[in-house]
Amino acid sequence: MKKFHNRCNSAAIGILALFVMSGALYSVEDIMILPKVGHRQPPVAFTHRAHANHYGLKCVDCHHTGENTKCSQCHLIRDQAAIINLKGAFHQQCLGCHRKLSGPLGCSRCHKITRQ
Repeated sequence: MKKFHNRCNSAAIGILALFVMSGALYSVEDIMILPKVGHRQPPVAFTHRAHANHYGLKCVDCHHTGENTKCSQCHLIRDQAAIINLKGAFHQQCLGCHRKLSGPLGCSRCHKITRQ
């Protein structure tokens, strides 16, 4: 019986280790406050975890370069040659997907005043 428990404990520890390691490699923040890029609307509280886990999106669906970097790494405040500005990139990416998948539309659906 003791031998059985040792094997079960070893298996459980191995599975837990894999779970923890995979979580560390692919973890996403729950809520991210996207940078304010315009002066009229409040910033967007983006539910990264929900988009990644509940809506079935893959990283490359949003991080289209294949790198999991911030959008602002490439998309700056102003257009740069063929790269659109950050506000345009957010609106193009987010609203394009929301229209395709019946997500919320309208400024105040995403741009909400948050209490801190």
